Parts: sequence; structure tokens; C-alpha cells
Amino acid sequence: MVFSLRSARWATSEETIFKSSRPTYAIILLALSVLFMCATFLPLLYSVLLPNEDIERVVGALREGGTAPSDAETVVEQAKAAAGSLTTAIQVGYYSGVTATFHLSGSHSSEQAKVSQTTYIAWFQKRPRPMLVAITLYANDEGQKAYGISEVDPARVVRAYAVPIFLLGVSAFLVRKRKSSTTAY
Repeated sequence: MVFSLRSARWATSEETIFKSSRPTYAIILLALSVLFMCATFLPLLYSVLLPNEDIERVVGALREGGTAPSDAETVVEQAKAAAGSLTTAIQVGYYSGVTATFHLSGSHSSEQAKVSQTTYIAWFQKRPRPMLVAITLYANDEGQKAYGISEVDPARVVRAYAVPIFLLGVSAFLVRKRKSSTTAY
């Protein structure tokens, strides 16, 4: 136990350690918003540092001179026919997950597929403006792969990044130390 000179009372050490002028809900909100930021931006950082080789080969094939994986040749040719060759690509998003399919008839066991999706701001020869493009790789348990190339709505990407940034800003505002409201006149 510790004797507090300010309040002239005995207080337990837990009371003095955890006593804070900041509201508890603000500290909890800050911790949750930091976790949300990590869940949003760490996969992007991971994919920039250690990119998926198959998706990188698709990006290389969309540019002149690269060769596409055998499973992606059709998708790459369709994208090139629609938008031309890729001139520049900047990675802005990454998603990785696993999907499971269950057959209700009971004839087959469940199937799992790993999904990896990388989103780029991309400039193509036939398009005057940049566009958001997602390249998706589906890989199942047997090693079969399928690819998809699609245009992404920019509002979806902005919303995905704006929400955690906004929550972090609000929680940091709530946690910041405030000046004392009691001033002498």
C-alpha cells in the first residue's frame, strides 16, 4: 500500500498505477483502432516485401515481354485486347484468404481454395486514365490454379483504407491529454 499525500488517504498500488485522466473507453478504442490498422496495412506491406510470384508473372505478361503462367494465358490476352499493354502498375492493396466449398449431396468431400488478390493502380496503352485493377489467383488443394483480372471500384478501396484511418484519428483525439479546465483568475 502507498500513502498518497495529495488525498491524505491510503490507496492500493493498483489504484495509483491505473489511475489516468483519460477515459477508459478512449484507450480501448485506440487499442482496437491500432489493431484494425495493422489488419488493414500489414498484408499490403507483406505483399510488397514478399510478392506472390504467380501474380507478378501475370503483371509481367500484361506488360510487353513477360510470359504468363499457362493457366493465365487466356485471361491475360483478354485484358490486353480490351485495354492494351500495361505501361505502369503501382500496388495499392492485397488480400489473402481461404474459401471452402461443401457439397450438400454428399457425393464429394469439401474443397478448399486459397485466394490471393493484389490491387494495382494501372495505366494501359488504350486507356487515357489510370484504373484500379485486381489480379486474383485461386489455387485449390490439387495444385490447380485459376486467374481473374477485373476492374475495381475506387470507392471500395478508399472506403477500405479510410475507415481504419478515421477510427485511429478519432481515438487518438479522444485519448490525447487535455489541459486542465480549472484556471486561476
